[in-house]
Amino acid sequence: MQEKLKQLELLISKMVARQKELQGENAALKARIRALENGAEKWKETDGEVRALKEWKKNAQTVLKRLAGKLEKEIAKAQEEEKKIV
Repeated sequence: MQEKLKQLELLISKMVARQKELQGENAALKARIRALENGAEKWKETDGEVRALKEWKKNAQTVLKRLAGKLEKEIAKAQEEEKKIV
């Protein structure tokens, strides 16, 4: 009987040690999950910013092309008037 109690105590102490080990692993995994969630959230924010900047770039390029066209017309018009004067 005494031997069985010792075996049981040994088994219990092993189980307690394993439980503490698993709790440590669990805490580490939870921290890793939080870090990954934060990274994913930051990625989503960055992705949204990138999309907004791409849209702004597209709009700015459109405006610049329009202005370049107007400038070319004005330059051509000024050159024509200059030819008429000379």
